[in-house]
Amino acid sequence: MPNTTTPRITIITPSLNQADYLERAICSVLDQGYENLEYIVIDGGSTDNSAEIIRLYEDGLAYWQSEVDSGPADAINQAIQRATGDIIAVLNADDLYLPGTLDRVVHQMSRDDTSAWAVGHCLRVGELDEQLGQLNASGPDDLAGFLMHDSGYLPSSATFYRRGVFDSYGQFDPQMQFAWSYELNCRLIAQGLTPGIIPSVLSAHREHSHSHSARNTLLSGLEFIDAAARYADRLPFDQRHTLWANIDERRRIYALAQSETLASRSRGYLWRQLLRRPWWLANDHYRQTLLRGVTHPTSKMAGRVDAPSRRAA
Repeated sequence: MPNTTTPRITIITPSLNQADYLERAICSVLDQGYENLEYIVIDGGSTDNSAEIIRLYEDGLAYWQSEVDSGPADAINQAIQRATGDIIAVLNADDLYLPGTLDRVVHQMSRDDTSAWAVGHCLRVGELDEQLGQLNASGPDDLAGFLMHDSGYLPSSATFYRRGVFDSYGQFDPQMQFAWSYELNCRLIAQGLTPGIIPSVLSAHREHSHSHSARNTLLSGLEFIDAAARYADRLPFDQRHTLWANIDERRRIYALAQSETLASRSRGYLWRQLLRRPWWLANDHYRQTLLRGVTHPTSKMAGRVDAPSRRAA
């Protein structure tokens, strides 16, 4: 029997052809040992052996299905409609929770009942779980900074929402294939809400060449820009003007990336590495140098752009 004295947590895992990593994601949830857990896995009709893997653990699941859907946001929304948790989180099929994560989340969110959602730090891991670094969560300075990627980093794998967020502000935008978590965070921040930051490493975000975003780097980046543009009219005129300039620069960089990716395999690889690290584009000097260096290849800076230190993603 679930322990009704602790908040009920619903974890949702959307998946499509991630059999190489799915079992580790499922085990990282079930091994939390959290008694009042509701775990839902929504598979998008995978053609690998994902369904067989899910069946191995179905006794620990509240619900699962393997049917074609229109994308991760649609899959997650289907699960939210079934969810009964006081706290709802999404763990992608190639990510992981660290031991004790759910207990830490409940402890923090019980102490801070003013935040609509809470976010912790996450590790970067590779295909074999090797550690590549750490991404520290941080709250945005303001809406403008978050829209321009100048402040605020909220890793989706370490994000936990109170149920009331979805009841009051809507679910994830099913039209978004990549930026669905970012767009919801923009929506909440535009409403004057701020996340609580949990000062612990809660999850591991896996970086691999077969991920949905890695296979569609340009489309993913442009969708994040489009999500930010939705909220431009929420800003004062001066900030709105700065945001539009920022968006224009980033779109030009993605256009250049698309052109060079098609023109050269080696340059295309470099662009993909850059665009998989969107915090590089948060640096104004870097954007300007990159645009000058690519536009004028004979300049001294052409082909020599040092990666800036990470501020936000």
